[in-house]
Amino acid sequence: MPDAAATALPHDRAVARVTTLAHADQQYSLYLPADYTPQRRWPLLIVLDARGRGEDTLRLALEGARSNGWIVMSSHQSRSDTAESTTLQALQALLDEAAQRYAYDRRRLYLAGFSGTAKTLWTVVAPLRGQLAGMIGCGGGRPPELGPLRLPQPAFFGMAGNGDFNYQEMRALDAELAQAGAVHRLAIFDGGHEWPADPAVFAAAIDWLELMAMRAGTAPRREAWIDAQLARARLAVAAAPDALQRWRLGEQLARDFDGLRDMQAERDAAARLAGSAEVRAGLADEHRLRAAERRHAQRFDEWRARAGQRFVEGRRQDPPSAARALSELRIGRLREQAAADDPAVAASARRSLERDYVATAFYLPEQLVAQGDLPRAAAMLAIASAIFPERPQPHWRRAQVLALDGDANGAFAELQACAQLGYGDPANLRRDPAWQRLRDDPRWAGMLAAIEAATAAESPSP
Repeated sequence: MPDAAATALPHDRAVARVTTLAHADQQYSLYLPADYTPQRRWPLLIVLDARGRGEDTLRLALEGARSNGWIVMSSHQSRSDTAESTTLQALQALLDEAAQRYAYDRRRLYLAGFSGTAKTLWTVVAPLRGQLAGMIGCGGGRPPELGPLRLPQPAFFGMAGNGDFNYQEMRALDAELAQAGAVHRLAIFDGGHEWPADPAVFAAAIDWLELMAMRAGTAPRREAWIDAQLARARLAVAAAPDALQRWRLGEQLARDFDGLRDMQAERDAAARLAGSAEVRAGLADEHRLRAAERRHAQRFDEWRARAGQRFVEGRRQDPPSAARALSELRIGRLREQAAADDPAVAASARRSLERDYVATAFYLPEQLVAQGDLPRAAAMLAIASAIFPERPQPHWRRAQVLALDGDANGAFAELQACAQLGYGDPANLRRDPAWQRLRDDPRWAGMLAAIEAATAAESPSP
């Protein structure tokens, strides 16, 4: 193992945190194959999480890395929603570390990212050409400012939750890769804007990239393993819930194993399904839902433009109320659709709700705080809380904003909502300057105790 001081995870050859040799401010979680030796070269996967959750994302990758003999380095400093240079610096630090410390195959470098860091992956394709064999991108597509997609491109395994507000973005990227003739695959899992909760999805991505390396001739062919992968893929096609999914999985199977096994029967079956009434109807339904999501996104953008106006015809405009915003955005209708029996309709509505939520809970408030417009930032957070009342995070951020704006009563009310939802960060309450105006209030000690009690109750027992 690299450091005597590194904290071991309960897995073979895995450590929770290692500091890079050349950069004291850069750490990563590490997995080395059980039979690792510097006398041979190993595939290397670098994971760049949007919040630098190196240990958590390493755990996701362990199953696939262990079964295929990959090294995994998962950054603790990578970030989304900040300057992209932060993630690029983290990547460079891990590349330097790998070159100094580990015997990895320079033809088989793989990168994985989520949300904003998934987008960052595409910016390093050209600089890493000849080394970068494949990428795993979850919940974040290719930035349009990079221009048209041109070959060659590394093999790309995309992932998206069926409730992710970036779901359509990932579908569009998959179609773009197909049109360009790139090596690609897209896995849809049950979930929102997040990594898949099931490590088997991540393991499938690593398996697929290993298969693509065998097809490209950069990894030795394991014939029995290829046969097992093919059998598993055929079972997935047979178990698909409808003709549209059967067609997609069958077409993917034929692409994946082309050159490794005879796929003519699978190509013929996929071609027959492509022309079927069931597949045409399924594609039409998807087109209709995609168009509805675009219309709602346009509605939201128009509302956001109106809500951001401080003056209209010289008259000062109040921040938008939550009740009016929910009405104008037709949130009630979306909630009804999100509870529909049709899973495709329900997932589409959830994606629109999530899009509105993330804008009003994070992006818009942070922009408004940076502009010094605290009342409008607080209003946006109230709207986010109204969209998903069970989520505590907007209450917490709104409490901070109201405290900064001098509204102690409002801030304490939001903190009380957090306590009732079992959410809070007592250390942040003691440390963050945002709470300074509340600390002399006679209610402060009681609220701190309430947050401590609520979060203690929610914490798992040791």
